[in-house]
Amino acid sequence: MATLGTKLVQMDAVPAVPAVVHYADGGQDGPLEIQHVQVEDDTVNAVIHVQAGGKQSLARITGGLDDDDLELQIPTEPADFDSVEAFLAADDIFETAKTIVDIQTDL
Repeated sequence: MATLGTKLVQMDAVPAVPAVVHYADGGQDGPLEIQHVQVEDDTVNAVIHVQAGGKQSLARITGGLDDDDLELQIPTEPADFDSVEAFLAADDIFETAKTIVDIQTDL
């Protein structure tokens, strides 16, 4: 069976994939839009659109390709980025909000 990290990589085939994420604490969110998936070395990162309090913002999902759990990370401060890659690389502005144990799509 594919790991969750590998499953996330497969979701990059179609732009703006709607997905439901399931958390370790038993909760879930969705549908969220997975906008971009990037693999560097053995780490997978994805940009997602989340909605909270009537506002839409970006967050990221990150973890290892071989991981069965991934992290939902949210920015701790507003910032502007020139590219998706710069957003994903901005480790200093993210904090882990939830642990993701599954991602479901209709792909």
